[in-house]
Amino acid sequence: MAGRAYNPKGYEPDLHGELQKPPREVTEAYHKYQPEQMHKWHSQRATYDEAMEYLKRGEGDVLGHYVYEMMYDIYAGIEDDILEGAVDTHLHIYPDYVPRTTDIVQLAIDASKVGYRAICCKDHFFTNVGMAWAAQRRAEEMVSNGELDHACQVMGTHVLAWSYHPDQINLIRKYPNVGGVFFPTFTGKGSPGPELPVLDDQGKLMPEVKECIRRMADNKICVFTGHRSYEENKAMAEYTNEVGGHILLTHAGGGHFGPGYSSCGTVQQAKELIKLGTFIEISIHWFVGAAAIWPIAIPTSLTDWLKEVEEPDGLVMSTDLGQPSVLHPIEGYRVAIRNLIHAGFSKDYLKIIFQKNAVDALYLDDK
Repeated sequence: MAGRAYNPKGYEPDLHGELQKPPREVTEAYHKYQPEQMHKWHSQRATYDEAMEYLKRGEGDVLGHYVYEMMYDIYAGIEDDILEGAVDTHLHIYPDYVPRTTDIVQLAIDASKVGYRAICCKDHFFTNVGMAWAAQRRAEEMVSNGELDHACQVMGTHVLAWSYHPDQINLIRKYPNVGGVFFPTFTGKGSPGPELPVLDDQGKLMPEVKECIRRMADNKICVFTGHRSYEENKAMAEYTNEVGGHILLTHAGGGHFGPGYSSCGTVQQAKELIKLGTFIEISIHWFVGAAAIWPIAIPTSLTDWLKEVEEPDGLVMSTDLGQPSVLHPIEGYRVAIRNLIHAGFSKDYLKIIFQKNAVDALYLDDK
């Protein structure tokens, strides 16, 4: 059944069980600002002809988020040919340590129906490549039985959650359906698990980190950076390029917390990383469909960033969705693509960032 969000074990939340709460002065300032701005927006409504001029200039993102009825240029289904062949490099599914929107088998079926090329599922703590293999096998059986026209690739990930021992890479490479290997996200900082620094006191990569990256490069396994700072990402990207590997800077593109706070640095720094061969992941849940997680979502912070970066080279879209209080991952992609078309991005451009670059980053043509 599609849309399941369940936790059969019934465990109470422990780790990652608290909501972020902004300081009172932040919420008070927002509540004061919002009514003032809404009054200004409502007093500055555009005519149809004015709206068309915005759209011709590729500025529909500025207009549309304030005047919804002027979105004449998009409709439900306009995104279908982008989804056919799309890759989601980062999403969350059940089984997991918390409830999720859907389980991996159902998502494999739903993504196959839409025409996805591949999905890549993340677990913060453990390997999930085995269940990725099982989900893809189920989709392929349905194709054989005439129940599906197409089976998407279902990839899992291994995560270096508890140590950087490089023999993990030698072993995980033998498993089918490996989409990539994550460096720590919720672990690695102590509690739970040990401290696992990426950089030493001099800002250099730890030797065991370098060895893991080298072995991933040798075996054509994409390096997923996890929850990293710009300094860590830069060091990892430079070394991955040196040893001929692929690296995906996760949660990086778009400046989620505003200018200067992106883990790929400034726009110019992001461009320099891309020139090295780095892939920069943009998680669309920061910009659409995740208001229950991020109370203030500003879609134009993504579209402005993309326009400043200019070229689509090295940019990889993902959802980072699967939380039961937000959009289903496939619906998240649908809304994101519509908004980007409305903002003036061509379908050829979108096919590069939703399809081609992810295929290259994950070595999918080699799998």
